[in-house]
Amino acid sequence: MVRCQVKLGWIRRAAELIERILIGPIIRITPDEIHIDDVGFLDTVFAPSKFFRDKYDYQLRSLRVQGGVGATKSHELHKKRRDALSPFFSKRNVLFLEPLILEKVEQLRRLIAKHAADKTIVNLSDVFFAFCNEYGSGMISKTLLMNLHSVVTNFLFAHHIDNLADEANAGALRNNSVNLLRGVHMNKHFPWIPSLFESLPSSVSKGMMPPGLVDLRALFDRVRAELLTIMENKKSGVSREASRGPTGKESVYDSVLDNPDLPPEEKSLSRLEQEGALLVLAGTESPSKSLGIIFYHLIDNPSMLKTLRTELMAVSTPTSWTQLEQLPYLSAIIEEGNRLSFGVTARTARIAYEALLYTPSSYAASPKKGQSYAIPPGTPISMTTWNLHTSESVFPDPLVFNPDRWLGDAGRERRKFHMAFGKGGRKCLGIELARAELFLVTATLVRSFDMTLWETEREDVAFLHDYQTATPKLGSKGVRVLTAMH
Repeated sequence: MVRCQVKLGWIRRAAELIERILIGPIIRITPDEIHIDDVGFLDTVFAPSKFFRDKYDYQLRSLRVQGGVGATKSHELHKKRRDALSPFFSKRNVLFLEPLILEKVEQLRRLIAKHAADKTIVNLSDVFFAFCNEYGSGMISKTLLMNLHSVVTNFLFAHHIDNLADEANAGALRNNSVNLLRGVHMNKHFPWIPSLFESLPSSVSKGMMPPGLVDLRALFDRVRAELLTIMENKKSGVSREASRGPTGKESVYDSVLDNPDLPPEEKSLSRLEQEGALLVLAGTESPSKSLGIIFYHLIDNPSMLKTLRTELMAVSTPTSWTQLEQLPYLSAIIEEGNRLSFGVTARTARIAYEALLYTPSSYAASPKKGQSYAIPPGTPISMTTWNLHTSESVFPDPLVFNPDRWLGDAGRERRKFHMAFGKGGRKCLGIELARAELFLVTATLVRSFDMTLWETEREDVAFLHDYQTATPKLGSKGVRVLTAMH
């Protein structure tokens, strides 16, 4: 087990003590919103899609992509948008795309092998970002889904972006993304500031923008250009020769544009470019962060790495994603990496259409026995992945990287409390793609390389700052390693 220390300031610690010990698991944190610290109420707040749950529009200001499925307030509109995209993100379709994912995994392996041959340092955070960005921007590339990215047929866009070919650029993109996310709180509380930037001509505003925002605007421009091409081809009847796979469509956006359940405004250029941009951002940040956490702890704990290698040696190579999912220790490593990545760390409130009754469960830190709380319809109810993933009633010694907690019957039971990819009717659309990436990359690199940490410490992967996602120490250069062939 590896202790993953998070430096909690006294203010945060005091707030936790007040809420959990003096006040209890439910507290009104704004005039309109309540927060509940009780994993036993998780399935009520983040309910299945048959229960109507809106998102809280105030919290959706942060990323300013309200046209994306993940930033949709209305339950009904979210369902329509999600249904149009779901076939491309299904496990069946990801399995169809697995050869494309494996091509990028092999490119990643060759890149690290070159560092091993040259005895040079590789920044795993940068190359994982590049790999996942191709699958998320591969969305923007050949396949929305696949790379949410990188490949040939079935998908979204026609132009492939090879971020792995330029590590320096990948590092700049990652750092710009980190700095861009540091603006999410300003977006939420002072939305007029980004609105002002967006209202200015790009020739004026570009010089005033931080690099991350320039990258984001460039992403929007690429998505718009690709969408215009797709729309023009549909008008003219031009069809690419492509293997359509289980979806029966050439691309994600072919499916969206042909969907009879979506009104014309849902097929507008401005709406779809926001959809594409958000899918790329989400498809990059979460899996790349999990990979960094996983490899830091594997390298820092040789006995853990040895156990994983022993398990991998028992199966033949090449090994498919389906085969890898059957390996209990590898699966436990992936689960624990996702748990300590925390997914979306900001408050993600849900608004129920019906009245709810909350009675503290046995999981609550300090339940007020016998006391129940009536929650009126329309009340934003938030829970955070920090509270959920560090709940000691479910995850004892929660700041320890301990994959053993996911093994056996107890481990299977804990999975219902996992929130790294969300839960209920609005859980992450790309969860199967992310899982395929995590399993295939982890297995390939563990089999191929011996790694030693270089000027990297736990604060480079710990949750120290909340900027929509878990952020390590400011100024961190990421997980850097020296490698040798195994």
